[in-house]
Amino acid sequence: MTINNVAERVLRDAEIYLDDIDNDIYSMPLDLLFGASVGQHTRHFIEFYSCLLTQIDSTPRVVNYSKRERDLAIETDASVAKRQIAVIAQKLRSLSDNHVCSLECDDHVGETPVNSNLERELLYNIEHTIHHLAIIKIGLAAVAPAIELPEHFGVAPSTIRHKQKICAQ
Repeated sequence: MTINNVAERVLRDAEIYLDDIDNDIYSMPLDLLFGASVGQHTRHFIEFYSCLLTQIDSTPRVVNYSKRERDLAIETDASVAKRQIAVIAQKLRSLSDNHVCSLECDDHVGETPVNSNLERELLYNIEHTIHHLAIIKIGLAAVAPAIELPEHFGVAPSTIRHKQKICAQ
């Protein structure tokens, strides 16, 4: 399985709840999430993928996640989020080269760019998405417990392997 496939699979995990969630619940600020909504967390990881896939095609290839678009429709309408995921998934399937890029981290290291490449940034986005899915899982348990999520949802593969190892002992 390629990293592109893994990125798509993790991203598409969001469709599990996007298919079943009511937009009022999706966009509801939750005290449990410190005032954030399931939709805001969803928008956040979707926009990181969009930002990467747009900026990796720029000249020069410079990625800066702080310069992502912030589309409020993604955080208030689950169907918009689902459509955006489909667009990203299509782009992920069409990637073929591991482009070298620079990562601008002006929020952390000032003007000094960090060397990176597309596969490294996809790996970052995979881990970032799993992290937000874990937070979303907590929010959904509180406000939409009828939405059934698979056991792997929001859990890092290393954690799954570790739990399996412990259970096998």
